[in-house]
Amino acid sequence: MSQEEVTHGSVPPPEPAPYEPNAILRWLYRRFFAHLTVDERWSGVVRDAAKRGVVVYVMRSLSVLDFLCLDWLVKKFTLPLVRFVNDLGLWILEPFGKGGRRLRLRRQIPEAQALSDTVRERFSALLFLRRPPKLGQTPRKGRNLEVDLIRTLVETQRQMDEPILLVPQTFVWTKLPPNKKRSILDIVFGPTEWPGRVRVFLQFLLNYRNALLRSGEPFDLKRFLEVHQDLTDAEAADKVRYALLRRMEREREIVLGPGKKSPSRIRDELLRSPRVRGRIEQHARANDLSVQKVEKMARKELRQLCAAQDPYWIGVLHRILDRVWNRIYDGLEVDREGLERVREAARQGSLVLLPSHKSHVDYLILSDVFYMNAMSPPLIAAGDNLSFWPLGPLLRRGGGFFIRRSFKGKRLYSALVDAYMRKLLVEGFNLEFFLEGGRSRTGKLLPPKFGLLSMVVDACMMLPGKRVFFVPISIGYERVIEERSYVDELSGADKQKENIGGLLKTPKVLRSKYGRLYVQFGEFLEFDDVLRDVAGEDERGAPRREIKPAERRNLVHTLGHRAVYEIDRATVVTPAALVATVALAHRRRGITRSELLEGAERMAASLRRMGARFAGAIFSDGGRVRPDTIEEAVHLFVDGKLMSVVDAADGEEPIYSVPEERRIALDYYKNNVLHFFVPSALIAAALRAKGGEPVSRHMLRERVRQLSRLFKYEFMYRADADFDEIFDDALSDLLEAGELEEIADRIQPTEGDLGARLLTYAAMLRTYFETYRLAARGLEMLARGEMSRKEWLKKTLALGQRMYLAGELELRESLSKARLESTIRALRDHGLVRTGDSDVLSLGDQSGGVEGLRELEQRLATSLA
Repeated sequence: MSQEEVTHGSVPPPEPAPYEPNAILRWLYRRFFAHLTVDERWSGVVRDAAKRGVVVYVMRSLSVLDFLCLDWLVKKFTLPLVRFVNDLGLWILEPFGKGGRRLRLRRQIPEAQALSDTVRERFSALLFLRRPPKLGQTPRKGRNLEVDLIRTLVETQRQMDEPILLVPQTFVWTKLPPNKKRSILDIVFGPTEWPGRVRVFLQFLLNYRNALLRSGEPFDLKRFLEVHQDLTDAEAADKVRYALLRRMEREREIVLGPGKKSPSRIRDELLRSPRVRGRIEQHARANDLSVQKVEKMARKELRQLCAAQDPYWIGVLHRILDRVWNRIYDGLEVDREGLERVREAARQGSLVLLPSHKSHVDYLILSDVFYMNAMSPPLIAAGDNLSFWPLGPLLRRGGGFFIRRSFKGKRLYSALVDAYMRKLLVEGFNLEFFLEGGRSRTGKLLPPKFGLLSMVVDACMMLPGKRVFFVPISIGYERVIEERSYVDELSGADKQKENIGGLLKTPKVLRSKYGRLYVQFGEFLEFDDVLRDVAGEDERGAPRREIKPAERRNLVHTLGHRAVYEIDRATVVTPAALVATVALAHRRRGITRSELLEGAERMAASLRRMGARFAGAIFSDGGRVRPDTIEEAVHLFVDGKLMSVVDAADGEEPIYSVPEERRIALDYYKNNVLHFFVPSALIAAALRAKGGEPVSRHMLRERVRQLSRLFKYEFMYRADADFDEIFDDALSDLLEAGELEEIADRIQPTEGDLGARLLTYAAMLRTYFETYRLAARGLEMLARGEMSRKEWLKKTLALGQRMYLAGELELRESLSKARLESTIRALRDHGLVRTGDSDVLSLGDQSGGVEGLRELEQRLATSLA
């Protein structure tokens, strides 16, 4: 900046005028800068900083373009105007009349003095910290400026009461991450992170419609100096400069990701790592092979494993997906507050994203949400069943890497995957994988699988200086595109392998509507916090990392179960889930419009009490469930032939019904919110046992304990509490809500509408009681001899069909192959069935054999009366 030299006497210096561009530049402002995408928090952060003290905008590298853009934005948002900027390098275009003073041969005020005067007078400034490196020089740090203006600010702050707030600003002109291997273009025009003027100009012309401004948290210089009073001005300036550069670099990395390495370079570095070399040599000795041959095998495995993320392809994919989302979905609702928490966590460390897995769309939607919100898309672990051509190569360029379903007997492959996961965390990539392993065919979360999670935990244990955040994410749908295939599989059909035929069905998908899509973020789990809870602290107060194998297993299981619980808590209640839950809990063949609305209102009230999140369109301003939203959900199901409607005639209400063969599809959407009701539903079901007579608290507790053990593979219970705490909380909640009452030390449902809700809760679990009853009956067939799991499932589903037709089973959706598979694990734990290594089933040698099965079936039947 150039200010007129202060004259002698008492006349104060004139107020520096803001920069005013000439007519040509004003036209360029409107033509190009209007397209800039600005951090939503930016104006608020700067405005709040201006209320607290003097704002000094800070940028990394001298750039006329960045100055012009910032000047445009602060005027557009009426923020503190820039009254000083250090040397831009093109003196004819320099602002504030400095170039004119040069032409008139007037003496320039030294930059240090000009900056100090500007700040003392409570005006804002723009400070560039570095010059870009000269072409051909190392690009890592840029060049220092002739004058240390950060030191000037330190000296000025020591003489001021008002704080100086340094606000880092980062313009991102390209979505391409910096390439760690320099190309000819980098040498001639400068690298992407320190571009020369020609490259800056070209990047601007090519990307001005997609350019971004990101802002870091303000750096309070006054507070810093109060905390570090022992530092000299030079030492303080060095630390402040480093902190600001690190914040700006981290902000750039959030958008662009870490420096780009080619897949071949990643493979070479992995093969050179000591752990992988040791495993290769061990494998060679064990199999009498040459090290070179095993290394060749390992390189081939890595070629099939590693991602080849391509920013250009991600941009193309985004444009395609944007059209697809708009075509098949009515909208995308993203948890904005949660997304900002993700961004803040990314500033502090690496992210491990753990989304729910209900659809193949899950592989695409989270990356697209990150891309749309100026965050580097993660690298995604996918099953090798998706690596088929042409989908596999496309997903690999989008950030996918493909892992085999089983590592059994493949120690070399396991070591390669383990090394690759650790490498990604060290390099700073965000990871994404599905804790459930495969897609849920039932609509509720599957129990966590611990294979990949165990590898990530091992990587975190070996990176003590790195913060790693595990981010539970719920991805919810009003309807899933795989709905028909899920119904077929649940009804007994074999799972279809993904192939090109599935892609050819895309036009049919694009002609359908699937409602809205929801992305919600749960509470983050920082690795060190979970490790501290499991293993305790060392003498320095850091989490203890030398742990025993049993503690390590406990750590992995604790992390997995907490993450799944947080996913459940973050799941949004959709209008479709409300409609499905009320319609299936209704015991008659049809439900009127008013009954559906009343049931949805009661269900929403219970869910509100349980702290559930809701889709934004469910409630009116008065807090009531909106009838039009419920009707839209009904029409969504009617269009999908999951419900039918008898239109109103002669002033009567329309009646909605669920075709028997489609109940299992609607059950999927009911299960999306079932987890909220499980504790209350278990209590309601336990009260119905043995005639529904009032019972003591102790007896009720024991009944619920037995049911929770029986259904432990069906539901995800709270990960931060034991059974007694969960039971006590649920029972207290039902008593406070007036749905239960305790009279003379006996607990029973209340009379009227409140007590009737207990029947609805119990009805939500009826399919599970019926499926387990069917399983107990089906296992009696093993008295005649062993049977393969596949054959038993087929025969038991046929038995269930006969029981359904005979009226022994009431609900068609109880005939579920996936739920029958869960019963095997549960009844094996009860000693009623044994599973051999060859997947052969036989009667258990505990719990009374066939008599034990009949006793279990009878107990379940009493809860269904």
